[in-house]
Amino acid sequence: MLTIRGCIILSVIAFSQIAHAQEAVTFGKWKAYCAPTAGCALGTTNEDGDKLVISEPPSRDNKMLFIPTVPVQRDSVMTVTLDGQPGATLGPGDGWRFIETSAGPAIQISPTIAREELTPRMRRRDTLEITYTTDTGTNRQTTIPLNGFADTRSYADDG
Repeated sequence: MLTIRGCIILSVIAFSQIAHAQEAVTFGKWKAYCAPTAGCALGTTNEDGDKLVISEPPSRDNKMLFIPTVPVQRDSVMTVTLDGQPGATLGPGDGWRFIETSAGPAIQISPTIAREELTPRMRRRDTLEITYTTDTGTNRQTTIPLNGFADTRSYADDG
């Protein structure tokens, strides 16, 4: 099973310099990998192996990726809640899209939604829940831990 670091390193959106970054800094359930010329990658893995990764290269072309262990149906509407409170409804195309990475398929959450609706609220919450339809047609909810996200975010911001 890939670690969050391995997933980030293998991902096409991650930058090759990450492999040479300083060791990961861990806050709660989150890790940050930062390097002066590569930027930062923040990530966590839940108990089921689902990952949430935020890639922040120096170009500021930030990406929030959800890498589920159970594939998402192509036309699924995804519902994101934070501690059970409304977060965002993501439609295919305008709210999320598939991207291929070296680590396999991932879901890129709309940069605007990630930046304006999710990331600021994630600092003050304990969990982020994502509900979607799987490629077999069943509904699935996965919970991403946010314990340590605020400190990881602050560490990357001070980078």
